[in-house]
Amino acid sequence: MDLLIAITIYLSVIGFIVFIVLMGPSPRFRNGPIGIMHRFLTVTLFEWLRYTFRKVFGNRVSRVCDRLYVYLTEETNPVLQIIYLSLLSGSIYSFYITAWPHIPGPYVSKIHVYIIPIVIIFTYATFIIASLSDPGKITKENELRACRMFEYDLLLFQPKKCRTCLLQKPARSKHCSLCKVCIAKFDHHCAWINNCVGLRNHRYFILFLYATFQICVYDAYLVYYILNGIAKKMNLHTAFVYNARGLRIPISRYQTALFLIHQERLLGALGLFTGLVSLVILIFMLYQLYLVITGTTANESFKWEDLDDIIMAGEFWVYEKESDDSAKKSDDKEAGSSVEKPSGRTTAIYWIQPRDLKQRQNNEDNDKLNNEDNDRKDGDREDNDRKDGGRENNENERNSKSQQIGRQVKRLSEIKNIYDKGLWKNLREVLFPPPLNG
Repeated sequence: MDLLIAITIYLSVIGFIVFIVLMGPSPRFRNGPIGIMHRFLTVTLFEWLRYTFRKVFGNRVSRVCDRLYVYLTEETNPVLQIIYLSLLSGSIYSFYITAWPHIPGPYVSKIHVYIIPIVIIFTYATFIIASLSDPGKITKENELRACRMFEYDLLLFQPKKCRTCLLQKPARSKHCSLCKVCIAKFDHHCAWINNCVGLRNHRYFILFLYATFQICVYDAYLVYYILNGIAKKMNLHTAFVYNARGLRIPISRYQTALFLIHQERLLGALGLFTGLVSLVILIFMLYQLYLVITGTTANESFKWEDLDDIIMAGEFWVYEKESDDSAKKSDDKEAGSSVEKPSGRTTAIYWIQPRDLKQRQNNEDNDKLNNEDNDRKDGDREDNDRKDGGRENNENERNSKSQQIGRQVKRLSEIKNIYDKGLWKNLREVLFPPPLNG
């Protein structure tokens, strides 16, 4: 195996592991092979290591490992921050000693001498801002303002108190078990910045992703053209080799790349590494932007994914209250056309969990079977009386104050996301979030 293939495979594996760590918990991947590998890397592997340490080194060492495991997985810690800064600073240093002497070059103009420091400073600045910014912590002082910010949809979010903070949980918020605090419009906890991503710092997190993606792509771009400049200086475009038959043939692009990798190993590895990492970050950044424009957070996307699984299993139903006046006006309309407006909402949809629904269905089925048996015994006369009575019951239900109508939800698209306010309003909500304090 030649050096270029070995480096490509090695960096591809590293990039794939980073992709698994970043995208494994997402709804698109968590139920598939990527999710299985993510659980293996983050849960199963640690459990195996703990078991092995306990067997090999005894309980004393295993207790130390257990405390280390809890610190790494259940508490805020700067480990991944240190890893990120080490990778970033190490890559910059490698670039400085291998690529900087070739700038300017045949294909790299002198302007990059001024652009490179700006890109580096911008990347460090966004990392610091994202790490230190307030994600939107909910306190006793801003609890009321946070609760008024978003209405409860009574599906993903319902009015209740946080059992840990003992504060009212606003819609779209979540208690972070690592930070030990409730976060308004919670997206996720990012270990790379050792901070939650929420209402107040979502924009900084996206900017941090963009800055990291930018510096990786910029590095790969410069390395590519620097290597081309080196090839030009060495006149590799006019070089030739002898094949197995002894014939003189021009050197191929693959052979040129392989030669340059051998000559500039650190520079070539750096370009491949940053190119692969930029691809992984691009995927995650596009996923984040998709959530933003659809008015959804990563936390909510997990909830929608769970709901979609229930719908696909045919176990999710919707019950809507139809008022007396609207019922008389809309006899032939489908269920769901009439809505009631309780306080704090613009819809009167009540979502029944599968277990409750099955219990209701079993009771209704039993009642139907009993009625059918009685109809067979009583004959046609009682059957006609039952029909007449059914009509009277329908009239009584219509004259009642309200009636209950149920239908099965067959597609997730039937459910309206009340937090999706349209492209521009969703973007404005992220870029210019409302204040929590003051």
